[in-house]
Amino acid sequence: MTGPIRTDSGDSRLNTAVFVAIALIGGGNPVGVAVAVDELDPFWAAATRFIAAGAIFATAMVVLRIPVPHGKALLGSFVYGVLGFFAAFALLFWGFQETPPGTGQIIIALSPLLTLLLAVAHGLERFSPRALVGAIIALGGLVFLVADRIDANVPLPSLLAVVAGATLLAESGIVVKLTPRAHPVASNAVGMLGGGALLLVLSGIAGDTWGTPAQSDTWAAMVFLVVGGSVAVFGLYVFLLGRWTASATSYILLLQPIPTLVYSAVLTHEPLTPALFIGAAIILLGVYIGAFTTARPPAPAEEP
Repeated sequence: MTGPIRTDSGDSRLNTAVFVAIALIGGGNPVGVAVAVDELDPFWAAATRFIAAGAIFATAMVVLRIPVPHGKALLGSFVYGVLGFFAAFALLFWGFQETPPGTGQIIIALSPLLTLLLAVAHGLERFSPRALVGAIIALGGLVFLVADRIDANVPLPSLLAVVAGATLLAESGIVVKLTPRAHPVASNAVGMLGGGALLLVLSGIAGDTWGTPAQSDTWAAMVFLVVGGSVAVFGLYVFLLGRWTASATSYILLLQPIPTLVYSAVLTHEPLTPALFIGAAIILLGVYIGAFTTARPPAPAEEP
């Protein structure tokens, strides 16, 4: 583990409440995506989500008088959007057409470990034997989980798309570390609007049908993904980063599969098999060993 949780900047009960709120809200994202792409074409749904959320962040920039990034900071914010919103979510929205939300969230929980391994590859952090052990354990759990989902008639390409999406999400975090920092609201405004615009182009190339949802549950899912899953989760995350260490805050990704599995079982009727829970436990154990017990310097609290 890195540094201890900071407790000198506010009520610890408030911090805990925010932590749980992020997990509960963020745990609904995969379910919202699954519901949305049940009616809408995946790239169109992803494009409208991030263009709308990016517009909200851009409005916040105007209201709060946050400057637009420039130079390498602007380039970094755009590349962050290309990887983290365009490429990653193009794969995730496509993969969630066939991948159950709970399964997808378990795979996404690999992101902290993937980030650590990519940081080593980029020379940002030193190699750790614990990271290798954690990666091997998590890989074993992933193979076990994928085998179970294939037996449950989940297509392998969909599962691999979610794995690739999680990897690109991790790489987008590395881009943030490699480029000059911009204000988090500005970074996400640029990244979401840029990524959303590219998703819109991809949607047109793919021949997606552009239109508003006809079903009330799809409307509810899209509103949740924009307001709750993008703006609220990010805002609460930045708030918590100012009060806790980055490593402590990142434990949210280990907690999120729990509400996701509950939401998915209730709303999308995802079957909860013993093998699913075994695979999830192995993956989360590997992520904990590899990403959270490896000594590394704490990330700056203001980092997006």
